[in-house]
Amino acid sequence: MGALYFIADFIFLLSYYVIGYRKEVVKGNVDNAFPEKTAGERAEIRKEFYRRFSEYLVEALKAISISKKELLKRVSYTNVPEVQPYADAGQSIIVIASHQFNWEWALLAGCLELPFPVDAVYQQLSNPGYDQLMLETRGKFGGQPVEKSKVLRTILKKKDRLRALGIVADQSPRKKSPKYWATFLNQDTAFFLGPEQIARAVNYPAYFFAVTRVKRGCYNVELKPLVQPPYGKDDHSLLESYVEATEELVRADPAGYLWSHKRWKLKREDFD
Repeated sequence: MGALYFIADFIFLLSYYVIGYRKEVVKGNVDNAFPEKTAGERAEIRKEFYRRFSEYLVEALKAISISKKELLKRVSYTNVPEVQPYADAGQSIIVIASHQFNWEWALLAGCLELPFPVDAVYQQLSNPGYDQLMLETRGKFGGQPVEKSKVLRTILKKKDRLRALGIVADQSPRKKSPKYWATFLNQDTAFFLGPEQIARAVNYPAYFFAVTRVKRGCYNVELKPLVQPPYGKDDHSLLESYVEATEELVRADPAGYLWSHKRWKLKREDFD
């Protein structure tokens, strides 16, 4: 890891000072999210984001070969007893994360820390080799990744599998997809309806993965309850709770969020 973090430092210098990777996207996102902060404070968030993003890149690479012992040394969980009764009763759950570093290690460590494996929902990659590598990495500790277009089909086909269905749910949805609109970080923001549709269809309780950085290369994951079944037909309490939990996490550690993502490319007025 020492060698990888040396590489991360080089990536940071290159991406921040030389290339300016998605510089305008990052600046616009941070400025719009924190209008109450000074220009200097926002600049410091942006700079630290590039540092943390560079660390994430090498940590994602390390996930390919990381051992159970190494991962457990670097990722700890709190509130695990909270979900033990569900495992004892043979009840699966949904765990929903945000793009807070390092969500990849958090999902992977969940297979070792939780009383059931984390089956992460993923977007199939166009390159078959990279796609297979990702599947092998995310499944190395017992998880069975689920392609996002086949989630319900997979769950219904394997009803007896006890799992924590892992979803990273704060990407920008496609233009034609059904959406839930909320005020998130001072902006009208579209969210996938998928998490609540899945929860309603299979009657799983939902928890939030609150990932916080303890120090370089070490993270803590707190399981926060979002909602419990039964769910109403037009009930948006899951997404309401998720948006609130995600914003709280981002405000507590703004540099740890994925600001280079074009999160706010959809504008609510275009859909009204």
